[in-house]
Amino acid sequence: MAKSKLNELVGDIEDALDKATARFLFNTQGKLIKRAPVDSGRFASSWFIGKDQPDLSVAYERPKGAADVKRTKYTGPIKFEGVWYISNNLPYAERVSLDPKWAKGGDGGAAWFTTIVNNLDRDAKRTFTYYLKRTGQ
Repeated sequence: MAKSKLNELVGDIEDALDKATARFLFNTQGKLIKRAPVDSGRFASSWFIGKDQPDLSVAYERPKGAADVKRTKYTGPIKFEGVWYISNNLPYAERVSLDPKWAKGGDGGAAWFTTIVNNLDRDAKRTFTYYLKRTGQ
């Protein structure tokens, strides 16, 4: 009987870790999309989630001023295993994320990307704590 309860608890913890991983990835991708400077929407729409390697996709080109932002959701299972990436593979992604001249149109000003990155530990702790506290309830 004790072994059965322990197996249940381990299963509950694994489920909580999987859910927290998915929520953390989706929330972070959402922040990157929402806060990114938008001219045509291509840059903001080019944040993709990849497992064990970056997703090399890029969003389709849009006319300047279109502001057509679309989120591409990761469609595979998300588990608390492997290495997860959120990447943007447009040739100007680094410049728009880090150069204050190009990043100034982001929600949060020129430091929009740096602010998100600097808060990853805090956001992960909140997300994982939330799901793990509900384990076994």
